[in-house]
Amino acid sequence: MNELDDEIYQQIREYAFRSTRRGYVTAHGGNISVREGNSIWITRHATSFEDVKQEDIVRVYVDMPSDNDVMASTEAIVHKEIYKKTDNFAVMHAHPPYAVALSFFYDEIVPPDAEGYYVMKKIPVVGGSPGSKELAENVSNALLKHLGVIVRGHGVFTASKSIETAYQLICIVEHSSKIFYLMEMMKTHHTL
Repeated sequence: MNELDDEIYQQIREYAFRSTRRGYVTAHGGNISVREGNSIWITRHATSFEDVKQEDIVRVYVDMPSDNDVMASTEAIVHKEIYKKTDNFAVMHAHPPYAVALSFFYDEIVPPDAEGYYVMKKIPVVGGSPGSKELAENVSNALLKHLGVIVRGHGVFTASKSIETAYQLICIVEHSSKIFYLMEMMKTHHTL
């Protein structure tokens, strides 16, 4: 497909907006992609998630360079590696505050809430600089075994068959992280 399908555009636009409404991204943070064959439709670098326009989504390829690589999100290398290693069709990356805060202190999060544990079991925390090969390897390897991964000091990546599910997974990671954080605070407060 040579042109961006309107349904894909509307989905990316909707879930980008939902991410901002929940406070999971700041004005120009985060990225979303959808795989279509060997093509990836991905948000451009510095796209405003509050109002994604069609020109904010560019086409790159899973396994070969394109002229759009320089315009694509800095994290396009991570998205490509996830698509190479998994059979997912959507990837989301956001910066939800509780998950990011916990990533400075923990190497993994075991969700304390019933829903989070049922869905995620465990959420690994990995390292790597934004847009680096190291980050692409660490995130894609984690997503082979887990539904979501937190990048230390940076954000959350999820991958799934649909944008809707990838978004739901980010919501679960952040909800579980918030409960984990609140429990830790209550333990500290309770012992004083």
